[in-house]
Amino acid sequence: MGKQKVGRTAQGSSQPQRVVWPALQPPQRPLQLVEPSPGILLIDNFLPPAARKAFLAFLTAANSPLHLNPPTLPKRGEAERTNARTSVQDPDFAKRLWEDTGLREACQTLEGRNGRRAAGLNPNIRVYRYGEGDFFGRRFSFSSSFSANSLTLLYTAHYDDDIRDPASGWTSEWTLLIYLTGKEDGVVGGETTFYPALTRKDDGSAVVPELRAGRALLHRHGQLCSLHEGRPVEKGTKWVLRSDVLFN
Repeated sequence: MGKQKVGRTAQGSSQPQRVVWPALQPPQRPLQLVEPSPGILLIDNFLPPAARKAFLAFLTAANSPLHLNPPTLPKRGEAERTNARTSVQDPDFAKRLWEDTGLREACQTLEGRNGRRAAGLNPNIRVYRYGEGDFFGRRFSFSSSFSANSLTLLYTAHYDDDIRDPASGWTSEWTLLIYLTGKEDGVVGGETTFYPALTRKDDGSAVVPELRAGRALLHRHGQLCSLHEGRPVEKGTKWVLRSDVLFN
């Protein structure tokens, strides 16, 4: 298992067209971060009901500018994923998502490597759709400085999280997942599940945050990242917006 080169940039198969996203409104009160386990943070009502429903309507409309791609076979060293997905490179929306939702203020408590501070979001915005039976296999989210050990090799690694934004030079350290649907919509299963107490003998106790509509989940990359997976969706459709918190 080879190391990823330092400073992988935020690019790829992102759709290039300009996207007019639904409006975002500042929160009425500061966002509250809950830490169910070290390196995992939850923000309930990150997107209020009206906003998340507007995003769902936008993504599911027949004339939506974003077209999701079916899953592909995993490359060597990647975890299996069976969900549809797409991405768009949109610095303006990333800036709005960071500044207009209260996320910037909430993330000022995050500590980056070598004293770095949270500075913005990855402009590569991803959209995931999980239908019934879809899942994302177990993986670690490595940073480029992570050295695989014998425990790591028990599982398939997933190398897509330590991103360097070429425009700013900032590098990601946390994943941001925003759930547009959840148990409130009848979705069963699909939880992002973490195994922070993993040993060579067993998985240990799992941390399983509920899949709540409008909730944001942040988790660390690299050496402090827990083994995690997206459990299969048993009923309904799970929609997710994804970006990464960049540090400077």
